Amino acid sequence: MTNYAWEAFMQSWLAESPAYLHHWIEEHGVDRASLSRVLDGLDIALRNEVLEHTSGGQEPNIFIPGLSEIAWWDNDRFPWIADLEAATEAITAEFESLGGLTGKRTLSKPSELADEGRWSAHYLYYTAKAYPRNLRACPRTVKTLEPVPGALGCGMTYFSVLDPGTHIAAHTGYTNAHLRCHLGLITPQGPRIRVGDDTREWERGKAFVFDDSFEHEVWNDSTEGRAVLLFDIWHPELTDIEIRAIAYLMETSRKLIYRSFWTKEFAS
Repeated sequence: MTNYAWEAFMQSWLAESPAYLHHWIEEHGVDRASLSRVLDGLDIALRNEVLEHTSGGQEPNIFIPGLSEIAWWDNDRFPWIADLEAATEAITAEFESLGGLTGKRTLSKPSELADEGRWSAHYLYYTAKAYPRNLRACPRTVKTLEPVPGALGCGMTYFSVLDPGTHIAAHTGYTNAHLRCHLGLITPQGPRIRVGDDTREWERGKAFVFDDSFEHEVWNDSTEGRAVLLFDIWHPELTDIEIRAIAYLMETSRKLIYRSFWTKEFAS
């Protein structure tokens, strides 16, 4: 799906999402007050007023008001990072077993955002859809991610590969309900990422967490490939019932994406 088609779909989906959520609330007997932030956020997004409710820099499609707006998060907030970093060697070995920097990737072009060079991926999850073959090939990676809230299935989880000379254009993620973590696996000097106003380089065996609903941009203008383990986690300030509701909305939207895709395929 092209970026234009994705934006068009999201606008259509946002218009339908409150009805889906109200049905889910009724079906599960959920107290509406416990989901007031989610309901308010959908209303704000539908009115195209997200920018009026943030302090600047965030522009998600699915918006949850009241969550801390922090572009770069302190690792001390996430006790699982130490175990993640300690598993770097094993995770890198599993990345290599999937093809590493040079082998065939699950997707050779995850999006059109790479306006120079090539950005590719070995997927474990794509918008919460599992890739069982890759998951079976990466047992240590999966075991390491199991304690991390949302890392196995709340959004994206994949090995992200940037070939030399690659630029990923500035963009924002589709929800502030997620944060994103990168673990450096193959990290030559030079590749870097900007989130908001701050730019950092990856280091092998080091992880960082950022909010990808802030504008971010990536460069690899070195002569070597760069690889990281990338995964989404739930924003730590969400309640359990909010997570359940957002996960339902995401699963429903994913099904509608596939339905739209196959409808067009059969009509062509």
